[in-house]
Amino acid sequence: MVAVDEFTLIFVLPLYLINGLALNVIQAGLVLAAMAGGAFFSGAIARHIADKFGSAGTVLLGLGVEVAGALILVFIIQGDTPGWLITIPLAVYGLGLGLASAQLTGTVLRDIPVANSGQASATQSTVRQIGSAFGTAIGGATLSVVLALALPTTLNNVGMAGPATDQLAEATRQSAGTAITQLRGQGSASPFGDSTEVIVEALTDGLTDATRWALLVAVVFLLLGLVGAHVLQRAARQTHD
Repeated sequence: MVAVDEFTLIFVLPLYLINGLALNVIQAGLVLAAMAGGAFFSGAIARHIADKFGSAGTVLLGLGVEVAGALILVFIIQGDTPGWLITIPLAVYGLGLGLASAQLTGTVLRDIPVANSGQASATQSTVRQIGSAFGTAIGGATLSVVLALALPTTLNNVGMAGPATDQLAEATRQSAGTAITQLRGQGSASPFGDSTEVIVEALTDGLTDATRWALLVAVVFLLLGLVGAHVLQRAARQTHD
């Protein structure tokens, strides 16, 4: 569940940053680096927190912080959100990611016999890889579906309709927003002339909505992981008692 959320975010956010907010690749990378910075910091102090709350408690704390960061991100995402503002919830998310990831392996393998530890570790790695694949697939599918629903509406809201705009909406969906960057670069020289800027804003609004929904779906999986971790922690306590 954790990997599903993480890789949905990693897949969807760069598309929004580059195609929606018109950041270049370096700028988008710097925004995303806030998540890595948070994870690096919290990973370094995770063992100290685990001394106080235990490994399982640290994982739960990390997952909770991840949920908070992802939800803040969902609420602040707009078509004109400054890139620097997005770094704040990403750093919060990274803090949670570092706490959870640093203790997760030890928590999973804690009660596994040493003779079976290799198999258990390989199983965990396999599950994580499957989760990452699901995260990318679920994020991409959600983005595509919401784009198909949102783009015609946002275009109609600015008075744009007809075969040409329908084709543009479909091209934007199929390119996961890259068509917005291309249209923005053409400016008034595009086939839509002086209406290009209005159309770009409408398409950006649709991409923003799709990004928000993809992140919400990721949060649902993260919440399921949080609940599952809590249930396992309670079961482990009862077993040891």
